[in-house]
Amino acid sequence: MGSPRARDDATALAARLERWRTLYAGRPLFRAAAGPRSVRLHLAGDERFCLLLTTAPGAALLCGLCGRLPDALATALPIEREHPLPPALAGATLTGLGALPGERVACLRFSRPDGSAVHLLHQLFGAPGNTVLLDGGGRCLWAARRPPHPLLSVLPPRVTYASRNADDNDAGIPEAAGAGTGNAGAPPVDAMDQELDGLATALAAESHAREVAALERRLRAADRLCEHRTADLAGAGTGDEHRRRAETLAAHLHRLRQGATRCELIDPRDGSPVLIELDPALSPAANLAALFHRARKAERGREVITGKLAEAAGEALALRTALAQLAALARQVDSPAVGSGLARLAAVQAWLANRAESARKDGVPAAGRRHRADDEPSRPFRRYLIDGRWEIWVGRSSRENDELTHGAAHSRDLWLHVHGATGSHVILRTGGRPDLVPRDTLAKAAALAALHSKARNASLVPVVWTERRYVRKPRKSPPGLAVTLQAQTMMVAPGIVDGVEPA
Repeated sequence: MGSPRARDDATALAARLERWRTLYAGRPLFRAAAGPRSVRLHLAGDERFCLLLTTAPGAALLCGLCGRLPDALATALPIEREHPLPPALAGATLTGLGALPGERVACLRFSRPDGSAVHLLHQLFGAPGNTVLLDGGGRCLWAARRPPHPLLSVLPPRVTYASRNADDNDAGIPEAAGAGTGNAGAPPVDAMDQELDGLATALAAESHAREVAALERRLRAADRLCEHRTADLAGAGTGDEHRRRAETLAAHLHRLRQGATRCELIDPRDGSPVLIELDPALSPAANLAALFHRARKAERGREVITGKLAEAAGEALALRTALAQLAALARQVDSPAVGSGLARLAAVQAWLANRAESARKDGVPAAGRRHRADDEPSRPFRRYLIDGRWEIWVGRSSRENDELTHGAAHSRDLWLHVHGATGSHVILRTGGRPDLVPRDTLAKAAALAALHSKARNASLVPVVWTERRYVRKPRKSPPGLAVTLQAQTMMVAPGIVDGVEPA
């Protein structure tokens, strides 16, 4: 123990546990319940006394209450039906309470129906705290967090459960015997309420901060997505140029001969020269049809990108609105008019519940992402962002791989796949400029391709990459199969490296 404050806290904890020992030692455990951040021990008796042990960050606490836990706290500290602690304490009797000498560690000793002893140690220092159950031999049966602090890894000394008050012994009150069912020496009701109120205040602040952090994280992702969609929209303006070339070629189609690789024709609309690339293997009419097809595809792509941009902008606006509402809520709950910590916690929980309910009615998850309607094109790919700029799409099934590679990806995007093993198709969005992709960014994308493959456990994996336009799907092949007309290979270690984050 270092500071005077810590020593005072340890002394107060020891005094409290000694008072409880005189009141409740020897009581059967009526019911035990536990959850991720709390343990509730309900003792038999008319008072309905309950020991509440919490390990929430900044709110490690041991307090006693008579009756039911307030609703707001019960919601913030849920219990688990299949938690391993209650079965380990089933039918047990509380035989000792004490604190480790000079430490903020509470010790509760129980005798189980078979006569064996178990010790529940509760750590009240650090953020968060911890709770550990040891058997009579010091073996850890359960811990809220592992590994536990060294103080919680060994059995408490016998002096922990010994009475410090000589009057207790003079009165003939044995350590493990019940001292009656009265409330003499129990903590005042006001003190209990004050402790629970302080716990509620800490939990309200934690819930508020956690929701703000989650919304800010999603807002950053939504803003990045808006930037990428805007860049995609700017790069999708080639539809008009494809249509201009197609219409110019249509006006001069009678002059063309098969086998030409390019031609320069005059645009009949303004008289300007237009250079048109041709496929020498196709007839002039087939080249014309291909140009019109590219124009229609570019125009459809622009419509899709416009819709996706509006969706991302709407999501960003909704997240900003939610953050503004949370800021207003923080000012409201901190005002004197709200009063108690329980009222603050209830107000935060009501806001979160209303947000979740509104999202459910609107068909939108509380995270702000909209569910895809049945008539929308499927775009369920896993997404990553590299260095805050480069977007990665990863297929999660053979069907998604097909849709990703042959439907969603731009022809100048980079396509990656592990060599010699099955795995996801990975697309690195380039905005039509693959030459601008840094080599380091490409290596990070290749590491993702290796991670999402059957070779993920290898130390080094070969990954092939090429522009999407050089990837073909063989005729009548099963979903997910693809061949490359030309490709390069790099060796990478599978994983998510620095600079890569889910989008």
